[in-house]
Amino acid sequence: MRKLSLVCVPLLGLVLLPGLAKADEFYWHDPERGCGLLDNWKKTYRIADLPGCDGELKKNAPPGETAMHDAKKLLREAEKAIDSGQPGDYENKIAQATEIMNKAPQDPRTIWARGHFAKAIAVLRSRAALLPKLPKIRDNVKAVSDLTAQAKPDGKALGDAVASCVASIKEAEQAGVDMAVPVELSPGQSKPLRAFLSECEAATAKAAAAEPATKPPEATPTTKPETPTATAAGTDGGVPREKWVKKLKGDRKKTFEAHPDAFPAFDGEPGPKAAAKAAEWRYGAEVIRFKGNKLLKTK
Repeated sequence: MRKLSLVCVPLLGLVLLPGLAKADEFYWHDPERGCGLLDNWKKTYRIADLPGCDGELKKNAPPGETAMHDAKKLLREAEKAIDSGQPGDYENKIAQATEIMNKAPQDPRTIWARGHFAKAIAVLRSRAALLPKLPKIRDNVKAVSDLTAQAKPDGKALGDAVASCVASIKEAEQAGVDMAVPVELSPGQSKPLRAFLSECEAATAKAAAAEPATKPPEATPTTKPETPTATAAGTDGGVPREKWVKKLKGDRKKTFEAHPDAFPAFDGEPGPKAAAKAAEWRYGAEVIRFKGNKLLKTK
């Protein structure tokens, strides 16, 4: 497979072919014709923003613009396949696009565009390399985000989540993924993979601060402790408040939301599932009783 030839030329910006009328300048940068703009391309690295037009061209279009059109169309097809999670023969489309650009005329605009097409090919290969690692990275980033959103996260759980997040992103980097290319881990959350790595690393301090202090050794009791007669009191169970709110209903939900800085103690397994059935909640000295999801009024 032939590699895209790069010609070292100064950055020319939006260069016009010799002889083009001023009225033609907008034509080759019209988004309705699938024409990309350099400023957008540098921000998104999406093929739609790559210089050149992949929509319908006018008759007798310059050979250089025709070459950019045909190559860009192939790269958009490769991008679509990668985005779908089934890249298939995307390398074959990249090879065809490379061949087209190598044979393009040596005019100023085409020479300038070659560097951006080479970057586009590198971006597509980076995204393809990221595909098998993306689910793990997405889960790890979400785990760190969910834990850091808690008022009092479990220090060990957060520390483990941070370590997994950093390791999975570093693994992708070692596999050749470009850390500067924007990645969409969730709808509307598109940014360079390097930014997600920084966010995970930044949570390390919060994990360290949340680590419970070492307890001093307990004194040997002088009397035999009484055998507990009830199940250990339930707590948050490591479940974030937002999931508690979804699980609880009626007066239970209202009571929970009225105590934003604490989780109820109750008899049963930790977590919202048991809390939704417990007959009694305790917030310190405050005791609240329920019948189903309704508050049981004291007589």
